[in-house]
Amino acid sequence: MRLFIVLIATLGLTGCGKPKPLPMAATPESSREALVAFLDGWIQNRTPQDFAEGSPAIIVQDDDLNRGARLLDYQIEGECRARGTGYSYSVKLTLLDTNGSQSPRKIKVAYTAVSEPKFAITRED
Repeated sequence: MRLFIVLIATLGLTGCGKPKPLPMAATPESSREALVAFLDGWIQNRTPQDFAEGSPAIIVQDDDLNRGARLLDYQIEGECRARGTGYSYSVKLTLLDTNGSQSPRKIKVAYTAVSEPKFAITRED
């Protein structure tokens, strides 16, 4: 009986400990490739549905894109940094809103990009 209790206690303790972190879902190169594909596609007036149905498919989350803003230009600034299971990029966007304004607006945003199992781009703000 004593051996049984020791065995159960040992098995119970083996599950205790720090959980392992999730593996990265991208490399800096593959995440940048996904981000550039998204931004270039947005300049070409692709919609979220176009991205989802494209090859490769890209899952995108950006409120300006969803509202129909046109991306006129972008500039990726600096190096990426690890964020969660992907990589974060700082990007300057030049947008033209659909609210009738003829003046482009420039904003600085951050995107997290992953490439595994699918390309996914999420705006961080």
